[in-house]
Amino acid sequence: MKKKLAALIEGAKILGLPQRDLDSTNDFLINHEYGLCYDTVITQLYEYDIEIDNKIYSLISKIAKDLSLSEDDYLFMKDLVRV
Repeated sequence: MKKKLAALIEGAKILGLPQRDLDSTNDFLINHEYGLCYDTVITQLYEYDIEIDNKIYSLISKIAKDLSLSEDDYLFMKDLVRV
């Protein structure tokens, strides 16, 4: 779980998520608050309207399954996938 979230954070960094948001997500990750970490990353990517690719979307989906979240909890992220 931790490695997948770290990869998601790194992907968000590459895509241009602001440093203050990256710092928050890393704090959650360090403190084992995986749900908050995940929610913060995807929410901020969405709020900043940062385009993602299918690889990032797939990672979002895998982490959601690990967290026992339903597809409805992250389906909105499909709006950001580059065509």
